[in-house]
Amino acid sequence: MPKIVDWDERRDQILSATWRVIARDGIEGATIRAIAKEANCSAGILGHYFDDKEDILGSALLLSHRRVGTRMSAASAGLTGLAALRVVMLEALPLDERRDLEAQIEISFWGRALGNPRLRELQHSEFERFCRRLHGHLVDAAALGELADGCDPALATHQLVVLIDGLSAERVLYPDRVTPQRQVDMLDRLLVSFRSVAVTPTGAEPVSR
Repeated sequence: MPKIVDWDERRDQILSATWRVIARDGIEGATIRAIAKEANCSAGILGHYFDDKEDILGSALLLSHRRVGTRMSAASAGLTGLAALRVVMLEALPLDERRDLEAQIEISFWGRALGNPRLRELQHSEFERFCRRLHGHLVDAAALGELADGCDPALATHQLVVLIDGLSAERVLYPDRVTPQRQVDMLDRLLVSFRSVAVTPTGAEPVSR
């Protein structure tokens, strides 16, 4: 009787292997052969699941983002406004080993996307999707009266994204310079700058990792 293979599970295993190769060898080292070896399968098997290397890389990025998004939704369940925004941001920052790996993958894709229109378009669409999530929380915060007069949700969204990108790049290149607590402190200072002085901060407990 032929062995039954869970298509989605095997595909995710290959993508997880892709992340490990990228983290260890860089995106240029993520060759079909290296990914197949890491996934303990043949290069031919990869062809059953993906069209080509770019399909593998793009799928790895998407799966990483979806898993982060799932964590964000779980962490922010039952929260509103700036409290929800804060926990979403904490999931996006490289605060532990898992999120360090996600940051390495993300930074590796930047250089690759510069010379690849297909990956660049994917990066842009993912960026816009994440910005909509952050912007939505800021709009909610404004409706709750949590934002200071003159705080522009669109500008604040951009500031938050720049904070994530900057800290992620520094964490990948200079890990000792950007401790988890320093990241949290920088996030909280930025959130304070958005906040109305009439509102008492909530959900801003220190994070120790």
